[in-house]
Amino acid sequence: MAEHSPAKKTRNQVKGFLCDVSPIKDTKKPYLDAILLNEGEYSKVVAFRPEDHIHFHNAETSRSLVTLEDVVLQPSVESSRKMNVFYTHSSKMTCVRDLGEASKNRLSARPQYVQLSELLNLESKLKRVNINAKIIQEVRKGNSVIWDGSYLPSTKYTVADSTGYMSLTFWREHSITVGEWYSITNVSVRKFGGKTSLSTTKNTQIVNITSQGTAVAVKVPTETITCDIIGANIKNIFICPNSHTLKDVTLSGPTVYCFSCNMHYKSTAIIMKTSGHLDLKSETRHVVGAHIEDEVIRSVLTLKPATSPEDIIQSLVALPPMQITIRENSVVKMEDVPQKAEGELHVKEEPVEESTDFYSPPDHGILISSQVRKRQSTD
Repeated sequence: MAEHSPAKKTRNQVKGFLCDVSPIKDTKKPYLDAILLNEGEYSKVVAFRPEDHIHFHNAETSRSLVTLEDVVLQPSVESSRKMNVFYTHSSKMTCVRDLGEASKNRLSARPQYVQLSELLNLESKLKRVNINAKIIQEVRKGNSVIWDGSYLPSTKYTVADSTGYMSLTFWREHSITVGEWYSITNVSVRKFGGKTSLSTTKNTQIVNITSQGTAVAVKVPTETITCDIIGANIKNIFICPNSHTLKDVTLSGPTVYCFSCNMHYKSTAIIMKTSGHLDLKSETRHVVGAHIEDEVIRSVLTLKPATSPEDIIQSLVALPPMQITIRENSVVKMEDVPQKAEGELHVKEEPVEESTDFYSPPDHGILISSQVRKRQSTD
């Protein structure tokens, strides 16, 4: 940023209406900025407390009058703005939703956090909440087509605090570390099939925080079995560089048209994602059904851009028995069945008669493992 350090400036109080609130910027030293409008004059606000982003956003959405206390002011060099307002770690914000009841409706600047046990027993339809939680386990990765036709990656985690645990789905890519605590604001609460779960939204902010104590111990059941793939149902989805799903794609041509972008793209710029369902027969002859996503399929098959679903199905069912890890009815890992160590092989030894005749054994070639490399699908 171009502004000088505000550390030694006089601290003041300002009022106005917030607009143009930015997302969190700079992951190492996070901050956000906004515009404060007061009596026709504009000031730039730079806030160094990312945990207050949700309150900045809510104040902008509700068009509430805000008061920023204990802030640092600096004259702006921009002719269009009066002041630069630095909202530091010691600053506070209050706002009112009903300007006629300003003295009665002053709200705290800090977002209100709820414990997970409260959400598990929640009867009312609370839509958005803020939580402090520890990331316990990555459950599975996936991809989904959302309401506007965009194709988004998602990762489902189990999260916990000292009172309970539940699942939380992170949409898009996030820098999350299992075992760390995070302050997560503006997440959506959903209840389906009697189970409460959480999901990030476009306004969710995630900040790494210090440990908040001992989290509830929990593990998502995981099963690893040796099995044969006896059935598969696979579909391919083609995506433009802006993550829009495409229809009637022919990659043999030089370009592909995206209706959402109103743009022609090189065929080589189009991304193919694969997913589907597998039927697995275990060593006990029990048949298990499980969902499988692109990332796991590509861990055992090499897929070319024009590989058809039929070719992928044939390659999957042609695989030898595999060691497959399943979590919540989804395949999270596929790998070759571990080979027994040489010392574990039991060889029956029989006495042989001594002979003075010398002979050379026939050459049967070099014995190699059939599972040492990734299998390649045909076009």
